[in-house]
Amino acid sequence: MSIYQDEKDGKIINYLIILLVAILCLTFFHGYQCKYIIPSVCNDTKYLNNFLLENGPIENIQSILLLFSILILLSLINKIKFNKIISAFIVLKVIALIYYLGEEISWGQHFFKWNTPQIFNEINNQKETNLHNISNLFDQLPRSLVMLWCGFIPIIFYFLKKRFSFENYINLIILPKNKLLVVSFIFLFFFIPDFFVDKANLHPGWYVDGKDVKEAIYYDIFTFNFVERLSEIHELIFCFYFLIYAISFKHALKNTH
Repeated sequence: MSIYQDEKDGKIINYLIILLVAILCLTFFHGYQCKYIIPSVCNDTKYLNNFLLENGPIENIQSILLLFSILILLSLINKIKFNKIISAFIVLKVIALIYYLGEEISWGQHFFKWNTPQIFNEINNQKETNLHNISNLFDQLPRSLVMLWCGFIPIIFYFLKKRFSFENYINLIILPKNKLLVVSFIFLFFFIPDFFVDKANLHPGWYVDGKDVKEAIYYDIFTFNFVERLSEIHELIFCFYFLIYAISFKHALKNTH
């Protein structure tokens, strides 16, 4: 692999990480302004109000990132037949990402605006053509697996590598490039405070006896819940992780084979 291509891939990954940080900064600045500083302006401005909502800019960015991730991995399938384990893993990953993308856009309904089939109208919480709003089996289980894959497993594996030797294909599959750890740490930074406060039931609530709870603001800032839909932020980070992973995998594969 040429040094030029190495540098090009490295720069693309760096730019993606910078773009992720920039979007996160803009989103949290916007969320804080709308929650505490100028809520009336945000309520009156359709674009700002839809920033993190269905079919808003953040969701569209996620779809684009997922699409590029799928295309990159698909382009590699014929190049990894030398190892059946890696080949099977990439096929499964492509299928998983197609499912993720399909569910994200309700399998095209968000763009083509078709009427929801009757069967989905009856069983889907949001009356859309998707599975994740039907049951936690199709929503929380995949989400938990994605959180483990993007947040915890890369970091755990990185430290395990310092003590144990793994086969090259395992290194390639789990952590093709250490820069992925940056995205993992970013996710955990925004995930752990909210998870801890929620599981420990520490939040005092927003209203007691019809009065505002002043301490709530500190918990909301600590957990980043001044943003309307924190889960969308997590999903945005996942999608950046998947694209950076695909580029890293492609880069590491060329250096390995």
